[in-house]
Amino acid sequence: MTTPTSVMVECPFCKEETLHGVLAGRISGRSAKVLDSTVKCRACGHVHHAVMKGEKPVSVPVVISWLTESTRSSITLGPDEALAVDDEIVCGELPVLVTSIESKGARVDICKAGDIDTIWGKRFDKVKVLFSVNHHGKTYSEHMIVYPDEELVVGDILEVGKRSVVVHTIKTDTRTLRKGAVIARDIVRVYANIVRKTSS
Repeated sequence: MTTPTSVMVECPFCKEETLHGVLAGRISGRSAKVLDSTVKCRACGHVHHAVMKGEKPVSVPVVISWLTESTRSSITLGPDEALAVDDEIVCGELPVLVTSIESKGARVDICKAGDIDTIWGKRFDKVKVLFSVNHHGKTYSEHMIVYPDEELVVGDILEVGKRSVVVHTIKTDTRTLRKGAVIARDIVRVYANIVRKTSS
């Protein structure tokens, strides 16, 4: 049993079971594992001490999507270990971003591993960045495969498909940038103009 990064425990301030980040923890015991930890409530920020008895780990199915394909895998977690949408997990050696969690036939944002039916995620060692490329009033759809933490900068000249383009706008879930940089994992779409055509 490894120390979890987050758990569902009762917060003495909120007075209800909430998702907590594990700040520090130590696992002891042989037959019955006990997690002695310092945790922080993600709802109110209260830091407190928590002791939890670890139970037998559970194997949770994971459906991993990448471009047009999906593969099945699994991950082993403690039954009380909490998982949330947008968490990053590792299946084998493959980093996966959790996009959806199914529990008891319904989609949920946060859940204990013991109550999860299926985790849905996407491969996250690389991401697909969508481009809208304009040229003389016509718009072309393109994409690039890049690392999640790679920055794209407004004003950059990039090779996208068979076209050389200059980036003029980058859109994320929360804002539209016409200057500056954004890491690839946060990009919804990049808008660019063709600066020249490359030979095929």
